[in-house]
Amino acid sequence: MIELYKLHWSHYVEKVRWALDFKQLPWRGIDIVAFTKKEMQRFNCTQTVPLIHDIATGVAISDSSPIIRYLDETYPEHALLPGDPLEREEAWQWMLRLDSTLGLHARRLGYTQLIMECPDTLSRLFMPKVAGGLFTRPVLRVLAAPVLGAMLTLRFRFHRNREDRVYEALESQLVPIAVQLERDGFLVGARFSAADITLASLLRPLRIVPHFADHPQLQSLFAWQERLFREHGRDGAFLYEELIKAQRERRGSMRGKVSWLRSVPTAAMPGEPAHLQVAHNDIHPVSRWTLLLGLPAYLKLRWFAGIGKVRYVPAAFHAG
Repeated sequence: MIELYKLHWSHYVEKVRWALDFKQLPWRGIDIVAFTKKEMQRFNCTQTVPLIHDIATGVAISDSSPIIRYLDETYPEHALLPGDPLEREEAWQWMLRLDSTLGLHARRLGYTQLIMECPDTLSRLFMPKVAGGLFTRPVLRVLAAPVLGAMLTLRFRFHRNREDRVYEALESQLVPIAVQLERDGFLVGARFSAADITLASLLRPLRIVPHFADHPQLQSLFAWQERLFREHGRDGAFLYEELIKAQRERRGSMRGKVSWLRSVPTAAMPGEPAHLQVAHNDIHPVSRWTLLLGLPAYLKLRWFAGIGKVRYVPAAFHAG
């Protein structure tokens, strides 16, 4: 039995869940308190989510890509990494690069979209069991939203999305990937691998970001993701996807027009990626004192992000 310490909506956690299911390994999920991670503190490894504890071997390991490599080396049946050494290293580099770029940027823009459109969703994600679920009640959800939003804004720099050119970086990365998948079907070799799990899982937050979900050059990429979800029995939608969709249907609009964005020229596409040893992260420390500084940043993001309203139309890749 493998214990998976998780936040259910995390796209990095979904990546590990998918790998465990593909390899047909018995596992059970343990939901953690996002702010304290007290459930994980008994393990002598980095306290990041996801984390697995393999009861059979006693190993505890965190971070999604090292977890998958451990699972593949320890339980080789239903392999997720190619047997050919060159393809294996190529898949590993894809995983680390996507963890360090797509995963981080998609998280930033997914949370940004929630803050702009339905910030009271945050307490339903982060505080479902705190004080017996008290903060998931309608009035308290609204009161908790600025506090949670300010903390997340500082922790992940949502207020600097424009300065950090997050939209541009993602667009320049994903368009060539979409072209490759149209041609080859998989990221590495001629079969499904952990690199494909990584891409399909880490794309999930962008399904609620209209600039990407409706991007004409990325429709084939999201259709590829939808096909993998169906073939592998993955969840059709996470809670935050359902909540923001319901709100958009009620209002008939969504925040989708990025006023400052310009098309990324082909010359700006990234060159040969660097060889990575570990994935990067973008978490910044937040204390109770710096939290006050996050409130103006949160309010600016909420109301003055430069992302205007457009008519709500469901993304084309959801059809059928």
